[in-house]
Amino acid sequence: MAWFRKSAVSLACLSVLTSASGLVNAADEQQTKQTKKEEMEIIEVKGIKSSLKKALNDKRFANQVADMISAEDIGKLPDENIADALQRVTGVTIGRNSGEGTTISVRGVAPGLSNVTINGQSQASASGEGREFSFDSIASEHVSALQVIKSPTADMEEGGIGATVNVVTRRALDFKDDRTKLTAFADYSELTQKTEPRLSALLSRQNEDKTFGFLLSANHSVRTLQEDALRGWGWRQNIVNEDDGAVEGAEVGDEYSYLNRLRYQTGTKERTRTGGTLSLQWQPTDTFELYLDTLYSQLTQVRDESYLETRFPIAGNKKKKKPVILKGSDSAVVNENGTLIVSQIDGAQVFNSAWYNEETTKTLTTTFGGSYVLNDNWELASEVGYSHIERHTDDNIRSFAEADHKFDLDYRLDGRFPVIDYYKDAKNVPISDTSELVNPGNSDIYTSKPANLRVQLFNIENTKATVKFDVTGTLDGDFFTDVKFGTMFKHQNKSRTKDEAFIKKFENHGLNEFKGKTITGLYEGSDSEVSSVSYNQTDLFKLRDTAQAEGIPLTLEPVPEFNYDVTEKTQAAYVRVDYNTEVFGDMSLRGNIGARYVHTDVESIGLSEELDGTDVERTIENDYSDVLPSFNVSLGLTDDLLLRGAVAKVMSRPALSDLSAHKSISENGDGEITIRQGNPDLDPYRATSYDLSLEWYFDEASVLSLAGFYKDVDSFIFDLRHDSTLEDNIDVATIEPTNGAGAKVKGYEIAFQHIFEYLPGFLNGFGLNLNYTYQDSDADFNREGVSNSFGMPGLSKDSYNAVVFYEKYDFSTRLAYNYRSQYLIEPSGRQENVIFGDDYGQLDFSASYDITKQLTVSFNAINLTESEQRQFAGFEERLYENYIYGRRYHLGFSYSF
Repeated sequence: MAWFRKSAVSLACLSVLTSASGLVNAADEQQTKQTKKEEMEIIEVKGIKSSLKKALNDKRFANQVADMISAEDIGKLPDENIADALQRVTGVTIGRNSGEGTTISVRGVAPGLSNVTINGQSQASASGEGREFSFDSIASEHVSALQVIKSPTADMEEGGIGATVNVVTRRALDFKDDRTKLTAFADYSELTQKTEPRLSALLSRQNEDKTFGFLLSANHSVRTLQEDALRGWGWRQNIVNEDDGAVEGAEVGDEYSYLNRLRYQTGTKERTRTGGTLSLQWQPTDTFELYLDTLYSQLTQVRDESYLETRFPIAGNKKKKKPVILKGSDSAVVNENGTLIVSQIDGAQVFNSAWYNEETTKTLTTTFGGSYVLNDNWELASEVGYSHIERHTDDNIRSFAEADHKFDLDYRLDGRFPVIDYYKDAKNVPISDTSELVNPGNSDIYTSKPANLRVQLFNIENTKATVKFDVTGTLDGDFFTDVKFGTMFKHQNKSRTKDEAFIKKFENHGLNEFKGKTITGLYEGSDSEVSSVSYNQTDLFKLRDTAQAEGIPLTLEPVPEFNYDVTEKTQAAYVRVDYNTEVFGDMSLRGNIGARYVHTDVESIGLSEELDGTDVERTIENDYSDVLPSFNVSLGLTDDLLLRGAVAKVMSRPALSDLSAHKSISENGDGEITIRQGNPDLDPYRATSYDLSLEWYFDEASVLSLAGFYKDVDSFIFDLRHDSTLEDNIDVATIEPTNGAGAKVKGYEIAFQHIFEYLPGFLNGFGLNLNYTYQDSDADFNREGVSNSFGMPGLSKDSYNAVVFYEKYDFSTRLAYNYRSQYLIEPSGRQENVIFGDDYGQLDFSASYDITKQLTVSFNAINLTESEQRQFAGFEERLYENYIYGRRYHLGFSYSF
């Protein structure tokens, strides 16, 4: 840390000295500043049209490839969620959690490969696996604008192969006068049938001469979301053998895949979000400014979930020496993909399980900085940033118990969903018309098998501290206009710990003693309604209290093989030169060229679990350096037609969990040992990025653009499996992240935005915003028997937005549809399946009316199409997960004064 402390102290001293110089000149320059303030044009964004005009204006005059979203008023993004708003940008797709947008993918690369900053400061991540930032931790009420920067400049922090997304919060001097705003919404979910509050407030004040201002904002919301799911939990592979019955579509020796487990699952997530911002801004002169921006957010999530799980027996079990999957003459069917779609199955286990999890995520980001203009040509700026995210479980209980007996199953695929009829195990007697159907969820058959109880607590912390110093100068040349150079130092640490207590057998207690509410009517109205069953939820708290009352200790013990601690230190220096001239007569040519040098040191500490049962603590170090040149150019072919291009070397660092030094060993039901470990010696993702676009600004707030992009990724990271065999013929699979071969991502974007202000009468209130993105990759994640590969994780070949809006006088409304096609999620999921996300489209509606200049009433409807989120394993009929969220509605008002 010594280098970091020295750098921080040096830059802080320089900041203080420049501040002092500014104070000396403050009195002389005050009058000049006031005169310029009076001449400034104040743009106050209010309304859909004004918002689009502001965002498009920022895009048009940017010196790089970028897209902007501007809040149409204080605390009002076009969508209620930051990620939901970002999905409207060309090239951006999002991931969802319980129906809410959380993470983003930009131009075909995974969420962790895009850098997220707040007011220019990169943010820590609460994800246990990667660097991806979860946008649901920050309320949209705090946001002024969103910037999606697709081509970097040398002064930007590295880390965004996909893009850099900058979240801009408000400052007091952004307004021309004092502002106060109160907002209150009632949020309703169809599945939970609950109505819950969402509140926010903003207070902005300035002194009389407008040299100092402060802004405070606060928000509080409670939202209970329900998700019903049907989960496939992986597909196993097997071979048709001579002992099996007749199989339609397959012969002896042919491979086929069958379902590993099936879960009927339901649960609620109660999400309580509380947060606020504080911004202090002091600008006594035109040449001197100090600011402090702080954002705090706390998201508490209580998850109450239960499920009934059917575990299919392992086919070809040597101990049983009998067919358990392909049972009965002429009862099994395998389709052209090798998927078992019809069969009678012998001796399946059924488990009733429950999970209660209370989790808190705290986000704190603060930035202190300032700038001072030395003279007409040179400006100094320095900034110190701190970002900390902590995600921990306050309570986490799981339980499960097996039914008293096994079941014979009559199994079939109805379209893309498994349908199962359950019969009491008849000891290899084939299912017949006289067999009795039973309900595997009946609590009366959970009496003889002991319950299991597991308590786990997790804690994930990620801290970033950044110090940077910039110098900007104006050049007198006819071509180069400005130069900027500077340095940055960053220290980052991420750690994960886990503690656990596990009662494998709570003897003499079956789950029937701990019955909770009855689960019925699952998936009603959904695509998977045919798979609905009923069962009793377990009262987890009664189960835990009973165990403790009987003197069974629930002492939490560390699980060190899952823990890691990774420290990353970064030093960077850059130079950037801007240019602006005219060519070919009166064509404007502008842009920038520069380079960034960055050196990274990594130290990883973790516990290695060895095959002989011993644990060894490891500390592994690694370092690497990168030179990242960048070039951006914009050529004004006419006043309205802009040709833009960019070339840059970019990089993204590996997920901090991939850099961990831990190693864990497990044994699955097949008798195979699996070793999972991190790899601190990983190199970063490195790529060369190319952009070319043609933008026609044919009318006010209107554009038609075509953009192409190409990313040549030198090396991407994926989990590689090494198979080996020990001396005693035990199979060992070692899985670790590895730098793989390079890949290319390419695509194009088309965008159209227009407001029909020239139409007669009420028609001139209409507007249209359309965009489409095509992207492809030659990254190969194929597995044997899987014919489809969609390139890099997170890449959807097709995505588009269609937004129709209307704004007239005091009324505005918007109908927005978003779509993304299938995409790769995980090349090596459960049972080593290749996991894909299915295509997804969602329709949202919003409307607002200004009752007075101060009072506005608003209404939003989310997921009007009741879209379901589905994943599959290799082929579409192989269900992996199918989630149902239902519709949500929001009604509220805002008052400004």
